[in-house]
Amino acid sequence: MNGAGTSPGVSAAPGPQVFAFAEVGSALDAALELAQEGRLDIWDSVLAESQTAGRGQLRRRWHSPPGNIYAALRLPVSPPFDGGGAAAAVGVLAAEALEALGWRAAIKWPNDLILETAAGPRKAAGILLEERGGVLLAGIGVNVATRPATDALRPEAALGATCLAENAAGRPLPPASELWARLVSHMVSAYTDARIFARTWRRRAEERLLWLGRQVTVIDGAEALEGRLTGLWPSGGLRLVTQKGALECTGGSLRPRDGAK
Repeated sequence: MNGAGTSPGVSAAPGPQVFAFAEVGSALDAALELAQEGRLDIWDSVLAESQTAGRGQLRRRWHSPPGNIYAALRLPVSPPFDGGGAAAAVGVLAAEALEALGWRAAIKWPNDLILETAAGPRKAAGILLEERGGVLLAGIGVNVATRPATDALRPEAALGATCLAENAAGRPLPPASELWARLVSHMVSAYTDARIFARTWRRRAEERLLWLGRQVTVIDGAEALEGRLTGLWPSGGLRLVTQKGALECTGGSLRPRDGAK
């Protein structure tokens, strides 16, 4: 397989399969290849111990040291994953799964998961959606054992980083492979009734929106839009109330307007 250092180990447990690799170029690329071969079903996933060419939003390089989760999960191409709300919908499933395992997570629109720490909200996970040839994948990276150092973050990053180990309150932390299997199990269980999830994902996402009700700024290239964050539109866009009324943001970087994090 292109990008894979070794053949995958495949979970033997019933339910969604996890194809585990020691090292890949990108979990997303490995998952796409498996899907094209007819081996990766809906809700199956790829999990890598490390990546040599991981990528994040805007194809930024994603540093991938061992000990964390670097996964790609195949999603159904059906509501709400077939539209602009897909990232928030995946975020809801992942946040609820983390909470079931002991970490209360918020959603920083459009694609980050946040933990509240003594130093304020900090990023613990990121989601990247890619659709190619009818295959929809969610790349999910979770800081489990380590996090990027502060000086390694982009200068314009709205938040610092944290990891699950720093927020485990003394609880023993399972290996990343076991943790991922448990997260997927919770995510699939939450989606079991697709019709209910398609009706409820937006409300559930809004309940977890970081900075809900606060004045925020959305920066998209050279443009900046300010307003009060009041929720999500059915399309998945961010709903801001401005002097011109309620507006929709479909992309950009979100941060609190007062600069406080």
